[in-house]
Amino acid sequence: MSLLYEKVVQEDLNVGLGAAVTVTNPGGGSLTGTQIGLHSVAVGQRVFTATWNPDNVLAGSYTSTTIAVAGAAVDDFVLVRHDALLTNAMILSGHVSAANIVTVILFNPTGGAINLGSGELGVLVFKARE
Repeated sequence: MSLLYEKVVQEDLNVGLGAAVTVTNPGGGSLTGTQIGLHSVAVGQRVFTATWNPDNVLAGSYTSTTIAVAGAAVDDFVLVRHDALLTNAMILSGHVSAANIVTVILFNPTGGAINLGSGELGVLVFKARE
């Protein structure tokens, strides 16, 4: 069943841009859909930004900040980025910690301190429910 589901999702995601397109469902019948960008389900359909110069993050430690995101709710999904984060050694994550507030956490799992430097923090929130 999972392979069938993956094929249906894959075909649905490849139906193209613009007008609705109908494809044959591998399990019988047909599916009609329109490909959309992931951003189209985001809060306000834009990235909320702020300048952030994180503290020096010690080995095995973290630092955090908050950013206001109008319409964000505690159970929503969050994607975050920081344009000075040029290494995969650091882990950047975010969550809606209160209505309209996203908390962003920068974790250093390495054996030494890292100072990321100032840059633009970007937050994109996706509604978990309509």
